Amino acid sequence: MKEIKETIYNSVKRIQEAPQDHLIGLSTGFERLDEVLGGLVEGTLVTIGGRTGMGKTAFAFNLLRNLSIEKNIPSLYISLESTEQLCTNTLIACTLNIKYRTLLSGQLIAEEWEKLDKGLSRIVNAPVYLDTKSTYTIDDICKTVEESVQEHQVKIVFIDYLQLIFAKTGFTENRYLELNYITRRLKALAKEFNITIVLLSQMNRNAEGEKRFDHRPVLTDLRDSGTICDDSDVVCFVHRPEYYHIYQDEKGNDMHNVALIIVAKNRLVYTGDAVLHVDMASRRFFEGPLDDNMMDGLTSDLDIPIIGQPF
Repeated sequence: MKEIKETIYNSVKRIQEAPQDHLIGLSTGFERLDEVLGGLVEGTLVTIGGRTGMGKTAFAFNLLRNLSIEKNIPSLYISLESTEQLCTNTLIACTLNIKYRTLLSGQLIAEEWEKLDKGLSRIVNAPVYLDTKSTYTIDDICKTVEESVQEHQVKIVFIDYLQLIFAKTGFTENRYLELNYITRRLKALAKEFNITIVLLSQMNRNAEGEKRFDHRPVLTDLRDSGTICDDSDVVCFVHRPEYYHIYQDEKGNDMHNVALIIVAKNRLVYTGDAVLHVDMASRRFFEGPLDDNMMDGLTSDLDIPIIGQPF
């Protein structure tokens, strides 16, 4: 318990020390996403959803690259689905712009060997920690996160993915209540250690968004969406129209190699879309040139949102 004068003092101090980039958290490394999201804020739970094939795991590794390799911010990636080799290859591919399948097969051409030779030290020396145990309870995750914060000063934790986490006992007949318990533990964990937890989540098989002509996901598409939406400070979706053979939107914009990062819930700033480009061969998300009409889907300034509203 603290007196209000102490909390006010701390709040004013943070305001005075805030960077002049309009962000309220760590930059994602994607300017267009930062304009909508406001950055990744300490003490928050951020959920990233996406249907199979959208690239949500690849996008998470692109965020990790931007934070840990480009900015030297310590991070932990917990994968309950992929092996250590697959996780490492994804990070190498999106960082050095090398085809993912080429890394798996080992059939690199001379240019790719050169990229690997010149760029690998950037990854080797980055403060990135991987944990790829195949089974994990929420207690295991809390212990691993606590150790990583204390030993390595980790600031951001990625967990891939929610539906593979279980509690030890007590929820054998009600998975919804079990997931509710898990997401609340993760939210409390983020607050306790003042870190950002990025949680990946599956979508419902019979999602409402799948019935729309553009297949655009909505909050209720998240599997067991009630508990996830309640506990998450931010919910984003990775959506690639091209996956559904949509090559042009209603405004005539080219949708080839386009990834929409849809900020569907944001307790802190705005909701809206960030338009990125993606090369799925290398698992790389990047900010390419946009058509003029596409800019209508972005927030140009945190004080004057073009699209979206405070949640």
